[in-house]
Amino acid sequence: MLKKLFKIIVLILMLIGIFYGVSITINKRVPGIKQKEAESNVINMVQTRTAELSDYYTYGKAFNIKGKVKNISKDNFESARLVITDGLDYEKNYNLECGFEENDLAFYSSNEINSGIVIDELENKEYYVCLRLKLNNSVNPKYYSFSNNSEYKELDYYTVSQNGENRIAKISFQEKNLNNIRCNLLTIRLEKAELPEDVYDIVIDAGNGGKDPGEVSGATNEADINLEYSKLLKESLENNGYKVKLTRDDNNTDTYTYNNMYDENGRISIACKAKAKLMISFQVNNGAKNLSGLEIYAPCKCNMNFAVKMAQKIKEYTNIQYSNNSAFKYQEGVYIKNYTSKEIREAEAAAKRKGYEPYNITEQTPYYYTIREVGGLATNAYVDGRNKDYSKNEYYKSNQGLECYQIELGYIKTDLDIIKGEKEGYIRGITEAIINNY
Repeated sequence: MLKKLFKIIVLILMLIGIFYGVSITINKRVPGIKQKEAESNVINMVQTRTAELSDYYTYGKAFNIKGKVKNISKDNFESARLVITDGLDYEKNYNLECGFEENDLAFYSSNEINSGIVIDELENKEYYVCLRLKLNNSVNPKYYSFSNNSEYKELDYYTVSQNGENRIAKISFQEKNLNNIRCNLLTIRLEKAELPEDVYDIVIDAGNGGKDPGEVSGATNEADINLEYSKLLKESLENNGYKVKLTRDDNNTDTYTYNNMYDENGRISIACKAKAKLMISFQVNNGAKNLSGLEIYAPCKCNMNFAVKMAQKIKEYTNIQYSNNSAFKYQEGVYIKNYTSKEIREAEAAAKRKGYEPYNITEQTPYYYTIREVGGLATNAYVDGRNKDYSKNEYYKSNQGLECYQIELGYIKTDLDIIKGEKEGYIRGITEAIINNY
């Protein structure tokens, strides 16, 4: 009796093994069965009419969109949400900022350029991005796919290195066909990938250099301080698994001048080529003798949590105080400097004097080029070559922006001893902030 029971158990286990083996084989031989089901679900879900995207971009780790839906009455509008789904069992909703342009509903995905769909948080699979629109005269919401009215066709985004591994997110618009129904779908497909040789996680920018020493105090100049800090931070971040690029080092620092940052081998071009997620730019301040302390300059229209945390960490591990400069102050140690109305008028006057059309600068345009020009579309970069004092920033319209923070280590007249003597504390604070946020 026991032998018979044993044989039955063995037979059952064999059948189970065969079943799973066949299932695995089928899945391997017929990839895309689930994908076809997912596509079908999404195509059946969305309207035949599409929402129009005018822009889409990544900034830091975030993906954001901007567009409109035509012929939507303001009186009939209830709500709109951004939806990302795998078409099967995953769906997440995001707030949309909405307004009306005549009878068109205009939307964008976040007031904060470094917020939105955080690509690094997604698992390896294909996702579909849609608009969920609820109108007052409809019981159920309607879903819209996106048609691409932007100048951008596709984008390859590489996730930040984790445990020596990376993934690629292919962001594109794909035409799908189901039962003679054609549908354009905005897709984000993530899969494991080797990080290309010329792609990095983080860029570190040593301000000034070459013929531009920056601020000077005795035998010490700002360019040398910035380079030393950059090399120390690079070493620290690489020890924590990040792939890091310097905009200048001992090999190329002699070639720099005050205005060649957009040349092919200039600091901004090197940074943008790296397709990194984050950039830290080191600088040293010079001002009145009564000014002192740390200032971290952040992009406008940005979630400030990382900048605030970085300032706090630096102060925790050094004797530097938060700056007593009140101009452009956002919070202790954190600053946002955009063009002022006076600076805009001065820029327009300079353009007229030099004979070129003024740039479209507003009071929402970041003043510091290190922050503005590496962010591309997200930060209103504008250096297109019309001002012949500078070459063209080939990446000024890029829809893949680096999230940049300019760290003014202190004031050279009042804080030099701390800057020179407490480098380890600065680097520890910046590194910890980056690890906690990236």
